[in-house]
Amino acid sequence: MSRRIPLLILVAVLTLVTACEGPLNGRGTPTPETSQLPALPTVEAYFQAWGEEEYEAMYALLTSSAQQEITEEEFVWFHQSIMEEATVISHRFTVGNLVEGEGEAQADFILTLDTILLGSPQIPNQLRLVWEDAGWRVDWSPQVMFPSMSADSLVYLHRLTSARANIYDRNGRPLAIEGSVVTVGVVPKDIEDENRLLAELSRILSMNWDEIQSLYAAEGIQPHWFVPIADLSFEESLAHADTLNSLPGVMLRETPIRTYPEGDLAAHVLGYMGEISREELATLESQGYVEGDAIGKAGVERWGETYLAGRRGGILSVVTPEGELVDTIAEYPATQSRSIYTTLDVELQRVAEEALGEHLGAVVAIDPSSGEILALATNPRYDSNLLTWGRFDQAAWATLVSDAARPLLNRATQGLYPVGSVFKAVTAAAALEGAGYSSQTTVDCTGSWAGLGPGWVKLDWLKTGHGPMAFRSAIIRSCDVFFWEMGLRLNSVDENLLPTYSHYFGFGELTGLDAVDESEGLVPDPEWKEESFTGEGNPFWVPGDAVNLAVGQGDLLATPLQVANMISAFANGGILYRPHLVMRISGTPQEEEVISTPAERGRLPVSEANLQVIRDGLDGVTSDPGGTAVRAFEGATFTSAGKTGTAETPEEKPHAWFAGYAPYEDPQIAVAVVVENSGEGSVFAAPICRQVMEAFFYGPPPPESPEEE
Repeated sequence: MSRRIPLLILVAVLTLVTACEGPLNGRGTPTPETSQLPALPTVEAYFQAWGEEEYEAMYALLTSSAQQEITEEEFVWFHQSIMEEATVISHRFTVGNLVEGEGEAQADFILTLDTILLGSPQIPNQLRLVWEDAGWRVDWSPQVMFPSMSADSLVYLHRLTSARANIYDRNGRPLAIEGSVVTVGVVPKDIEDENRLLAELSRILSMNWDEIQSLYAAEGIQPHWFVPIADLSFEESLAHADTLNSLPGVMLRETPIRTYPEGDLAAHVLGYMGEISREELATLESQGYVEGDAIGKAGVERWGETYLAGRRGGILSVVTPEGELVDTIAEYPATQSRSIYTTLDVELQRVAEEALGEHLGAVVAIDPSSGEILALATNPRYDSNLLTWGRFDQAAWATLVSDAARPLLNRATQGLYPVGSVFKAVTAAAALEGAGYSSQTTVDCTGSWAGLGPGWVKLDWLKTGHGPMAFRSAIIRSCDVFFWEMGLRLNSVDENLLPTYSHYFGFGELTGLDAVDESEGLVPDPEWKEESFTGEGNPFWVPGDAVNLAVGQGDLLATPLQVANMISAFANGGILYRPHLVMRISGTPQEEEVISTPAERGRLPVSEANLQVIRDGLDGVTSDPGGTAVRAFEGATFTSAGKTGTAETPEEKPHAWFAGYAPYEDPQIAVAVVVENSGEGSVFAAPICRQVMEAFFYGPPPPESPEEE
C-alpha cells in the first residue's frame, strides 16, 4: 500500500543568489543613450503569464543575471512544484502601487491562491524590476513566490484531517467506530530465548512455530528491522500484555483502525473501508484525497464519506532544511467530521439475521408510517473487520469473491426474485380499481383452470379446488385459479393494465433508498417483450404473460425491499414512501444537524374502499381458519396481516415468501421475507416474519441457557 510523500520544495538546488536588501537594488542602470520607458507593461505581462501558468513566458522576462542563476527548466519546476504542494487550483493577482526610479522599479501585489486544502489565502508581496538592455526585466528571486523564502528554505504542506466519525443505530448503539489494532512484531537482533518467544507467540497468535520464524528469518530481513507477525485487537493485546512485554525481541505497535464492534451484523448496510483507487482518486482529488488514503468502499461508509471524513485542511510553511519553522504561509483547519445515525435497530437486526439462520435469503423491516428501515438482513454475510483498510485479509476476500452463494450481494436490496403469490395483492388492486370489478365478483375454483385453452390447463396448488372465491377469500386462501382468471380478464381490458399497476406499487423501479445500492427489478409488459425477444421465439405479448404476472411469476423480478415497500403501502392506507436508512447526521459548530423526514414517492391510485377489501383479505391470511399463514401466527399476542408466496424457480425447490404488517389496526412495522429454494412461504418465510415482529413489540428473546449436564 503506497502513501504519497509530501513534496519538499528545495530552493537551494536552484543555486540562486538572494536579492539584496532594500526596496530597490540598483542593478541594470540604463545607459545614457537609452530613454527609460514605463515599467507597467512588463509588470502586467509577467502577472498575466503567471496567472495563465505560462512559465516559459515568465522566464523570458527575467533579468540576464537571474537567468544565469536558474535554468528555464528549473524555473518551471519551481513554480509547478509549489503550486502542487499547496494544492492550488487557480491563482490570481491584485497589483497595487508601482514605484519607478532611475533604472529600478517596484510593484506591490497580492497573490491569492485558490486551493483544495488551504482555502484562498492572500499573500502580500513585491515584484522588483531593473532596466536592462533597453527594457524592464524582473529581478527574480525565491522571495517573489513567498516573501519569507530564501535560497536554502523549503516549502512544506502538513495535511490536517479529522478522526473519522462513527456510525450508530437509531438508539445510539455504535456500529462503526475508530478503534485500534496492535501489531505484534519481532526485532531479530533483540531475541534472547527464541524457543520461549516462538512458544508464547504461537499460543497467543494461533500460529505455528515455523510460520512465525519464516517471517523474521526470511532472506533479506535485517537484524534491526521490526518484522510484523500478526495483529491483535486492542482488547486482546491488553489480555496478553504482561507476556508480550516480557519477551525480548517482541515489539508492539498500535495503529488507529476502523472497527465494527458487532462483527458481521448489518455488514451490507455499513460497508467497509479500503484504499482509494485511481478511479476514485480522479473524482476525490479535488477534495484533498491523495494516493494511499482510505475511503468508504460500500454501504453507509461510502455513501457518507463526506460527512464521516470531514473536510481536509492543511498548514503551508516555509522551513529550514533541518525542519525548523521559518514562516507559516497559510493555515486552514480541517472541518469536523459528522457521525451518522442509521434507522436500524441493532437488536431487531440481530433477530432478523439469526432468524434466517443458514438459509440464503433476506429480511426487510420498515416503519410503514415513514419509510424508515428498521432491519435489513441478508444471508450469507461478511465481516467488515476482515475487509477494512489496515487489516484487509486477502484470503478472506478471495473466498468471498469465489463463493457461489455470493456473500457480497445485498440480497435485501439487490437480490432479484419472482415473488409468487405475494403479488396477488397488486393484481387485486388492478382488478378492483383499474378494471372496476366488485369485491363480490366470484370465480369458481375447481382445482384446475383452462382459460388459455385445453392445451394449457393449469392446476391450483389445492388440486381439489377452493370452490367459489371472491377477492377476500381468494387472498386468504391464495387461490391460483381466481388470480389466473383475473390476469386473463385484465389483459383483455388492456394489455398494459396490470403492468401499469405494478409500477404504481413501486415494482420495476428504484425505491430511492439511500446509503446502499439497489436493483430496479423488472415488470414485463408488451413493449419490453417485443424489444427483448426480437428474433427469439415469440416476441409478442400473449395472454399467458399476463396470467403469469397475475400470480407473481413469469418474467417479474423484484427485490425484498420493493416487496416490503409494497406491503407498507397497504398498511398505511396507500402512501408509497421512499425508504431510508439514514435517520440523522450530527451537527458541528459550523453546520446544523441534518434530520431525515418522510418523503412520499406517490400515492396509490386505489380507493380506500378497495384498499380495505384487500386489507381484509391480508388480515384473514394470518387469522382466518383457512388462511395460508394462520399456523405461523397461531398464538401470537398481536394482530397482523400479510400474504404468503411460493415462487417457482428453475431449481427443485421454490423461493418462500411472506410479506406482512402488524398490528392490523394500527400498523407499526411491515416485514418482507424471502428464503431461497426452501419450500412454501407459509412454512419457511412466515415464521421468520413472526419472530421479527415479536422482537419489535417485546424485545429480542433472552439467550438460551446452556443445558445442564
